[in-house]
Amino acid sequence: MSSSNRSNSTGRRPTAPYRKQRFNAPLPDRIRSAQRGPTTYREGHAPRPSVLRPHCLASERLVTWVPSQSATNPELLGRPRAANEQDLKRIKAVTSRAWMDSTLQTYGTGLLTYHVFCDIRDVPEADRAPASEELVLSFIVALAGSYSASAIENYLAGLKAWHIIHGVDWIAESQRIKAAIAGAGQLAPESSKKSKREPVTLETLGRLRGTLNISKPLDTAVWACACVAFFSLARLGELTVKNQKAFQAGANPTRESIREEEHRDGSRVTVIHIPRTKASPEGEDISFARSDHEADAHAALQNHLRVNALRPSCPLFAYRKQPSNAVVPLTKTAMMKRLKATSASVDIGDLAGHSFWIGGMLEYLLRGVSFEAVKAIGRWKSDAFTLYLRKHAQVLAPYMQDDTELIRLLSKTAIQIPPVR
Repeated sequence: MSSSNRSNSTGRRPTAPYRKQRFNAPLPDRIRSAQRGPTTYREGHAPRPSVLRPHCLASERLVTWVPSQSATNPELLGRPRAANEQDLKRIKAVTSRAWMDSTLQTYGTGLLTYHVFCDIRDVPEADRAPASEELVLSFIVALAGSYSASAIENYLAGLKAWHIIHGVDWIAESQRIKAAIAGAGQLAPESSKKSKREPVTLETLGRLRGTLNISKPLDTAVWACACVAFFSLARLGELTVKNQKAFQAGANPTRESIREEEHRDGSRVTVIHIPRTKASPEGEDISFARSDHEADAHAALQNHLRVNALRPSCPLFAYRKQPSNAVVPLTKTAMMKRLKATSASVDIGDLAGHSFWIGGMLEYLLRGVSFEAVKAIGRWKSDAFTLYLRKHAQVLAPYMQDDTELIRLLSKTAIQIPPVR
């Protein structure tokens, strides 16, 4: 037997040369906007030309725009690094995956606003990152009176993410920063405040059902998506795609994402796995039970799968677009456009994407489901969802009655479960 076939003194076979390295696996493409290239900056919102900030899509700015002291750019730092140029590019590409594409777009807008502010103030490049507390405070108070607190928070989150991606320390986390944001919220103009979204109710869904022809591909996809969003407390953006070219199997649900699960008491639910969400890059499950109401999400979904009989790998709510018969994924824009067109004749108010989410939450609470259970169904990490609740009196009415026996029964039937995540 040759020495090459014998074990070594440790009893192990000699280590074979690497035939397949598991380093630097190809990264999947990010979801690109339907637009071909960046649009022209709005008047008064264009940064000074700079090699550090080339004109690009908003979603690309956090990676493409480079701080003058970036840890991922050795040429700008002027000192040798252990990582080569390809490594540094990959560091930025992988790190930026911590945020969803839609989030990067919002953050990119904030980063643009920050640099326009710095240009107006003639802030030197070296002072823009790492941004000092005083500079960040100046940025916040400059926005006060023109932007909402949530917009300012998003802009600061984008600025922080930009620091992180490029390896620059972020130090603006003080109580003064928090106080300035809170103060700016008190000064927010009325124009920056969104009108309250009215919830969809079971009655609303019944009216919508009467305006749709669920034997047609688009209408049955829209109806199924509406029912699933309502009863699973899912965001429409999790069930639809941003544009017809934005579908990604690793981010959006397909027909293969559906499964059935059964409790030991025999109750069954339909479960849909969302491969990636804003709250969980690893994905989350949404679920719903069957209902006797005409807005039965299970029946609506099954009807959609029959009418739009497509491959299991197709987007969950894909349908055949008429008259071309092309298979296209359902977009949120197409869904809301169809619902608003059909609902005009039944007077159900102004629908918004959040209307289904808020309406489903309200329906469960009115059924007597505990706040903790609703929080778990909707996958909320905190009690922030109660900010969307418009009818507290209806929900809390049973607990406010002068009936000791009723209160005792409610306290026994209230569902208590561990906090979400």
